[in-house]
Amino acid sequence: MQPLVSVLICAYNTEKYFAQSLSAVVGQTWRNLDILIVDDGSTDGTLAIARRFQEQDGRIRIISNPRNLGFIASLNIGLDELAKSGGEYIARTDADDIAASDWIEKIVGEMEKDRSIIAMGAWLEVLSEENNKSVLAAIARNGEIWKNPLTHQEIVSVFPFRNPIHNNTMIMRCSVIDGGLRFDPAYIHAEDYKFWYEAGKLGRLANYPEALVKYRFHQDQTSSKHNLQQRRTAWKIKEEIRAGYWKAAGIAVGADCLNYGLLKSTAYALHEKALSGQDIGCLRLFLYEYFLSLEKYSLIDLLDFLTDRVMRKLFAAPQYRKILKKMLRPWKYRGY
Repeated sequence: MQPLVSVLICAYNTEKYFAQSLSAVVGQTWRNLDILIVDDGSTDGTLAIARRFQEQDGRIRIISNPRNLGFIASLNIGLDELAKSGGEYIARTDADDIAASDWIEKIVGEMEKDRSIIAMGAWLEVLSEENNKSVLAAIARNGEIWKNPLTHQEIVSVFPFRNPIHNNTMIMRCSVIDGGLRFDPAYIHAEDYKFWYEAGKLGRLANYPEALVKYRFHQDQTSSKHNLQQRRTAWKIKEEIRAGYWKAAGIAVGADCLNYGLLKSTAYALHEKALSGQDIGCLRLFLYEYFLSLEKYSLIDLLDFLTDRVMRKLFAAPQYRKILKKMLRPWKYRGY
Protein backbone atom coordinates (compact mmCIF):
# COMPACT_ATOMS: atom_id res chain seq x y z
CA MET A 1 0.00 0.00 0.00
CA GLN A 2 1.41 3.37 -0.99
CA PRO A 3 1.70 5.92 1.85
CA LEU A 4 -0.78 8.78 1.51
CA VAL A 5 0.73 11.93 0.00
CA SER A 6 -1.16 15.20 0.49
CA VAL A 7 -0.51 17.75 -2.26
CA LEU A 8 -0.94 21.41 -1.30
CA ILE A 9 -1.62 23.93 -4.08
CA CYS A 10 -2.33 27.59 -3.30
CA ALA A 11 -3.94 29.46 -6.18
CA TYR A 12 -4.84 33.09 -6.83
CA ASN A 13 -5.99 34.38 -10.22
CA THR A 14 -4.06 31.78 -12.20
CA GLU A 15 -6.79 30.68 -14.60
CA LYS A 16 -4.44 30.98 -17.57
CA TYR A 17 -2.16 28.20 -16.27
CA PHE A 18 -4.09 26.39 -13.53
CA ALA A 19 -5.78 23.65 -15.58
CA GLN A 20 -2.44 22.54 -17.02
CA SER A 21 -0.78 22.60 -13.59
CA LEU A 22 -3.62 20.74 -11.89
CA SER A 23 -3.72 18.13 -14.68
CA ALA A 24 -0.07 17.37 -13.97
CA VAL A 25 -0.86 16.72 -10.29
CA VAL A 26 -3.96 14.62 -10.99
CA GLY A 27 -1.95 12.59 -13.49
CA GLN A 28 0.83 11.60 -11.09
CA THR A 29 1.95 7.98 -11.27
CA TRP A 30 1.71 7.93 -7.46
CA ARG A 31 -2.03 7.38 -7.11
CA ASN A 32 -2.62 7.53 -3.33
CA LEU A 33 -3.07 11.30 -3.19
CA ASP A 34 -5.07 13.80 -1.19
CA ILE A 35 -5.06 17.03 -3.22
CA LEU A 36 -5.87 20.20 -1.28
CA ILE A 37 -6.42 23.42 -3.23
CA VAL A 38 -6.52 26.68 -1.28
CA ASP A 39 -8.10 29.32 -3.49
CA ASP A 40 -7.11 32.70 -2.11
CA GLY A 41 -10.17 34.71 -3.05
CA SER A 42 -9.60 34.56 -6.82
CA THR A 43 -11.64 36.98 -8.92
CA ASP A 44 -11.11 35.14 -12.23
CA GLY A 45 -11.97 31.57 -13.24
CA THR A 46 -9.44 29.82 -10.96
CA LEU A 47 -12.01 28.53 -8.46
CA ALA A 48 -14.29 27.33 -11.25
CA ILE A 49 -11.42 25.30 -12.71
CA ALA A 50 -10.74 23.76 -9.29
CA ARG A 51 -14.40 22.79 -8.89
CA ARG A 52 -14.54 21.29 -12.37
CA PHE A 53 -11.55 19.06 -11.57
CA GLN A 54 -13.08 18.17 -8.20
CA GLU A 55 -16.22 16.87 -9.93
CA GLN A 56 -14.03 14.48 -11.92
CA ASP A 57 -11.62 13.44 -9.16
CA GLY A 58 -12.72 12.61 -5.62
CA ARG A 59 -9.19 13.07 -4.27
CA ILE A 60 -9.51 16.86 -4.60
CA ARG A 61 -10.59 19.07 -1.71
CA ILE A 62 -11.01 22.85 -1.90
CA ILE A 63 -10.70 25.58 0.68
CA SER A 64 -11.98 28.91 -0.65
CA ASN A 65 -10.78 31.97 1.27
CA PRO A 66 -13.59 34.57 1.51
CA ARG A 67 -11.11 37.25 0.44
CA ASN A 68 -7.51 37.48 -0.69
CA LEU A 69 -5.37 36.76 2.38
CA GLY A 70 -2.00 36.42 0.65
CA PHE A 71 0.22 33.50 -0.26
CA ILE A 72 1.77 32.92 3.18
CA ALA A 73 -1.59 32.89 4.96
CA SER A 74 -2.97 30.47 2.36
CA LEU A 75 0.02 28.16 2.72
CA ASN A 76 -0.44 28.04 6.48
CA ILE A 77 -4.20 27.47 6.19
CA GLY A 78 -3.37 24.51 3.98
CA LEU A 79 -0.72 23.15 6.34
CA ASP A 80 -3.06 23.46 9.33
CA GLU A 81 -5.67 21.45 7.43
CA LEU A 82 -3.20 18.80 6.29
CA ALA A 83 -1.78 18.41 9.79
CA LYS A 84 -5.16 16.83 10.65
CA SER A 85 -5.42 14.65 7.55
CA GLY A 86 -3.37 11.69 8.73
CA GLY A 87 -1.15 11.52 5.66
CA GLU A 88 2.52 10.66 5.92
CA TYR A 89 3.82 13.14 3.33
CA ILE A 90 2.99 16.67 2.20
CA ALA A 91 3.97 17.73 -1.33
CA ARG A 92 4.10 21.38 -2.46
CA THR A 93 3.79 22.78 -5.92
CA ASP A 94 2.51 26.00 -7.47
CA ALA A 95 -0.61 26.69 -9.49
CA ASP A 96 1.33 27.93 -12.52
CA ASP A 97 4.05 25.28 -12.76
CA ILE A 98 4.03 21.81 -14.32
CA ALA A 99 5.16 18.75 -12.36
CA ALA A 100 6.56 15.72 -14.16
CA SER A 101 4.23 12.71 -13.94
CA ASP A 102 6.73 10.83 -11.74
CA TRP A 103 7.62 13.78 -9.47
CA ILE A 104 6.02 12.26 -6.36
CA GLU A 105 6.94 8.67 -7.17
CA LYS A 106 10.65 9.42 -7.53
CA ILE A 107 11.01 11.60 -4.43
CA VAL A 108 8.81 9.58 -2.07
CA GLY A 109 10.52 6.45 -3.34
CA GLU A 110 13.86 7.83 -2.16
CA MET A 111 12.43 8.98 1.17
CA GLU A 112 10.93 5.56 1.78
CA LYS A 113 14.40 4.07 1.37
CA ASP A 114 16.03 6.58 3.73
CA ARG A 115 13.87 7.43 6.73
CA SER A 116 16.39 9.99 8.00
CA ILE A 117 15.46 12.38 5.17
CA ILE A 118 12.62 14.62 6.37
CA ALA A 119 12.19 16.60 3.14
CA MET A 120 13.36 16.29 -0.43
CA GLY A 121 13.01 18.49 -3.50
CA ALA A 122 14.32 18.38 -7.05
CA TRP A 123 15.87 20.54 -9.72
CA LEU A 124 13.78 22.83 -11.91
CA GLU A 125 13.42 23.26 -15.66
CA VAL A 126 12.79 26.83 -16.80
CA LEU A 127 9.59 27.31 -18.81
CA SER A 128 10.11 30.70 -20.43
CA GLU A 129 7.51 31.15 -23.15
CA GLU A 130 7.87 33.90 -25.73
CA ASN A 131 6.88 37.39 -24.52
CA ASN A 132 6.23 36.15 -20.96
CA LYS A 133 7.22 39.60 -19.56
CA SER A 134 8.89 38.19 -16.45
CA VAL A 135 12.02 39.96 -15.21
CA LEU A 136 13.53 36.48 -14.82
CA ALA A 137 13.48 36.00 -18.60
CA ALA A 138 16.57 38.22 -18.79
CA ILE A 139 18.64 35.82 -16.67
CA ALA A 140 17.55 32.36 -17.85
CA ARG A 141 16.49 30.79 -21.13
CA ASN A 142 13.72 28.32 -21.82
CA GLY A 143 14.73 24.73 -21.01
CA GLU A 144 17.57 25.74 -18.68
CA ILE A 145 18.00 23.44 -15.67
CA TRP A 146 18.34 25.07 -12.26
CA LYS A 147 20.34 22.68 -10.13
CA ASN A 148 20.78 22.64 -6.36
CA PRO A 149 23.11 20.69 -4.04
CA LEU A 150 21.95 17.16 -3.31
CA THR A 151 23.03 16.17 0.21
CA HIS A 152 22.07 17.67 3.56
CA GLN A 153 25.60 18.81 4.32
CA GLU A 154 25.92 20.51 0.94
CA ILE A 155 22.52 22.17 1.34
CA VAL A 156 23.31 23.49 4.82
CA SER A 157 26.63 24.92 3.63
CA VAL A 158 24.81 26.92 0.93
CA PHE A 159 22.09 28.43 3.16
CA PRO A 160 24.26 31.42 4.24
CA PHE A 161 24.57 32.48 0.59
CA ARG A 162 21.22 31.61 -1.03
CA ASN A 163 18.19 29.37 -0.79
CA PRO A 164 19.26 25.93 -2.10
CA ILE A 165 15.66 24.63 -2.10
CA HIS A 166 13.05 24.91 -4.85
CA ASN A 167 9.88 25.24 -2.80
CA ASN A 168 7.59 24.18 -5.65
CA THR A 169 9.25 20.75 -5.84
CA MET A 170 9.34 19.91 -2.12
CA ILE A 171 7.90 16.86 -0.41
CA MET A 172 8.19 16.61 3.36
CA ARG A 173 7.15 14.25 6.08
CA CYS A 174 4.19 15.50 8.09
CA SER A 175 6.41 15.34 11.17
CA VAL A 176 8.11 18.55 9.91
CA ILE A 177 5.00 20.60 10.75
CA ASP A 178 3.87 18.62 13.82
CA GLY A 179 5.88 20.92 16.09
CA GLY A 180 4.22 24.04 14.71
CA LEU A 181 6.66 25.07 11.97
CA ARG A 182 4.86 27.28 9.45
CA PHE A 183 5.70 29.88 6.82
CA ASP A 184 6.58 33.12 8.60
CA PRO A 185 4.78 36.30 7.40
CA ALA A 186 7.73 38.36 8.64
CA TYR A 187 9.69 37.04 5.65
CA ILE A 188 7.34 38.03 2.84
CA HIS A 189 8.25 36.90 -0.70
CA ALA A 190 11.13 34.78 0.65
CA GLU A 191 9.16 32.80 3.23
CA ASP A 192 10.27 29.51 1.69
CA TYR A 193 13.93 30.34 2.28
CA LYS A 194 13.27 30.86 6.01
CA PHE A 195 10.99 27.81 6.25
CA TRP A 196 13.45 25.34 4.76
CA TYR A 197 16.36 26.74 6.75
CA GLU A 198 14.37 26.10 9.94
CA ALA A 199 13.26 22.68 8.66
CA GLY A 200 16.92 21.80 8.13
CA LYS A 201 17.42 22.01 11.90
CA LEU A 202 14.86 19.24 12.42
CA GLY A 203 16.46 16.60 10.21
CA ARG A 204 18.15 15.87 6.91
CA LEU A 205 17.21 17.64 3.69
CA ALA A 206 17.99 16.40 0.19
CA ASN A 207 17.44 17.15 -3.49
CA TYR A 208 16.74 14.70 -6.30
CA PRO A 209 19.23 15.06 -9.19
CA GLU A 210 16.67 15.61 -11.93
CA ALA A 211 14.39 18.44 -13.05
CA LEU A 212 10.95 17.18 -11.96
CA VAL A 213 9.02 20.47 -12.21
CA LYS A 214 8.82 23.08 -14.97
CA TYR A 215 9.03 26.57 -13.44
CA ARG A 216 6.96 28.96 -15.50
CA PHE A 217 8.09 32.54 -16.07
CA HIS A 218 5.35 35.18 -16.30
CA GLN A 219 4.90 38.79 -15.27
CA ASP A 220 2.56 38.10 -12.32
CA GLN A 221 4.77 35.63 -10.44
CA THR A 222 6.26 36.74 -7.11
CA SER A 223 9.85 36.63 -8.35
CA SER A 224 8.90 39.09 -11.09
CA LYS A 225 6.34 41.43 -9.46
CA HIS A 226 8.10 41.60 -6.09
CA ASN A 227 11.69 40.98 -7.12
CA LEU A 228 13.27 43.80 -5.11
CA GLN A 229 11.35 42.98 -1.92
CA GLN A 230 12.19 39.31 -2.39
CA ARG A 231 15.91 40.09 -2.63
CA ARG A 232 15.74 42.35 0.42
CA THR A 233 14.02 39.67 2.47
CA ALA A 234 16.52 37.05 1.29
CA TRP A 235 19.36 39.35 2.38
CA LYS A 236 17.73 39.67 5.81
CA ILE A 237 17.56 35.88 6.13
CA LYS A 238 21.18 35.49 5.04
CA GLU A 239 22.23 37.99 7.69
CA GLU A 240 20.36 36.07 10.39
CA ILE A 241 22.01 32.82 9.33
CA ARG A 242 25.45 34.39 9.10
CA ALA A 243 25.19 35.93 12.57
CA GLY A 244 25.76 32.49 14.06
CA TYR A 245 28.96 32.03 12.06
CA TRP A 246 30.35 35.40 13.15
CA LYS A 247 29.43 34.70 16.78
CA ALA A 248 31.17 31.31 16.69
CA ALA A 249 34.30 33.06 15.40
CA GLY A 250 34.11 35.67 18.17
CA ILE A 251 33.70 38.60 15.76
CA ALA A 252 31.03 41.25 16.25
CA VAL A 253 29.47 42.54 13.02
CA GLY A 254 26.85 45.28 12.93
CA ALA A 255 25.33 44.23 9.62
CA ASP A 256 22.47 46.75 9.82
CA CYS A 257 24.80 49.74 9.67
CA LEU A 258 27.61 48.62 7.41
CA ASN A 259 30.06 51.21 6.15
CA TYR A 260 33.63 51.06 4.91
CA GLY A 261 35.13 51.75 8.33
CA LEU A 262 33.16 48.94 9.95
CA LEU A 263 34.03 46.55 7.15
CA LYS A 264 37.71 47.36 7.51
CA SER A 265 37.58 46.70 11.26
CA THR A 266 35.84 43.39 10.61
CA ALA A 267 38.44 42.48 7.99
CA TYR A 268 41.26 43.12 10.47
CA ALA A 269 39.50 41.07 13.16
CA LEU A 270 39.09 38.20 10.72
CA HIS A 271 42.69 38.44 9.55
CA GLU A 272 43.90 38.12 13.14
CA LYS A 273 41.83 35.01 13.90
CA ALA A 274 43.48 31.60 13.78
CA LEU A 275 40.60 29.87 12.00
CA SER A 276 40.54 26.72 9.92
CA GLY A 277 40.68 27.11 6.16
CA GLN A 278 37.00 26.25 5.72
CA ASP A 279 35.80 28.62 8.45
CA ILE A 280 37.87 31.59 7.35
CA GLY A 281 36.92 30.92 3.73
CA CYS A 282 33.23 31.10 4.60
CA LEU A 283 33.58 34.31 6.61
CA ARG A 284 35.77 35.83 3.91
CA LEU A 285 32.94 35.24 1.43
CA PHE A 286 30.49 36.96 3.79
CA LEU A 287 32.81 39.95 4.07
CA TYR A 288 33.32 40.04 0.31
CA GLU A 289 29.55 40.25 -0.22
CA TYR A 290 29.33 43.04 2.36
CA PHE A 291 31.88 45.09 0.41
CA LEU A 292 29.84 44.58 -2.75
CA SER A 293 26.61 45.51 -0.97
CA LEU A 294 27.64 49.05 0.03
CA GLU A 295 25.77 51.73 -1.87
CA LYS A 296 28.76 54.03 -2.29
CA TYR A 297 32.40 54.58 -1.43
CA SER A 298 34.41 57.78 -1.07
CA LEU A 299 37.69 58.49 -2.83
CA ILE A 300 39.39 58.19 0.56
CA ASP A 301 37.89 54.70 0.97
CA LEU A 302 39.20 53.69 -2.44
CA LEU A 303 42.73 54.95 -1.73
CA ASP A 304 42.71 53.29 1.69
CA PHE A 305 41.66 49.95 0.21
CA LEU A 306 44.34 50.17 -2.49
CA THR A 307 47.13 50.78 0.02
CA ASP A 308 45.97 48.36 2.74
CA ARG A 309 48.09 45.20 2.90
CA VAL A 310 45.59 43.30 5.04
CA MET A 311 42.96 43.65 2.35
CA ARG A 312 45.34 42.25 -0.27
CA LYS A 313 46.17 39.28 1.95
CA LEU A 314 42.62 38.58 3.07
CA PHE A 315 40.87 38.47 -0.30
CA ALA A 316 41.61 36.23 -3.25
CA ALA A 317 42.76 38.15 -6.34
CA PRO A 318 39.41 37.90 -8.20
CA GLN A 319 37.55 39.08 -5.10
CA TYR A 320 39.95 41.97 -4.58
CA ARG A 321 39.56 43.09 -8.19
CA LYS A 322 35.77 42.93 -8.07
CA ILE A 323 35.67 45.05 -4.89
CA LEU A 324 37.81 47.61 -6.66
CA LYS A 325 35.42 47.60 -9.61
CA LYS A 326 32.51 48.16 -7.22
CA MET A 327 34.32 51.12 -5.67
CA LEU A 328 34.96 52.63 -9.09
CA ARG A 329 31.55 51.82 -10.59
CA PRO A 330 29.05 51.37 -7.73
CA TRP A 331 26.04 51.44 -10.07
CA LYS A 332 27.16 48.13 -11.59
CA TYR A 333 26.37 46.18 -8.42
CA ARG A 334 23.33 46.06 -6.16
CA GLY A 335 23.14 45.41 -2.46
CA TYR A 336 20.66 42.52 -2.38
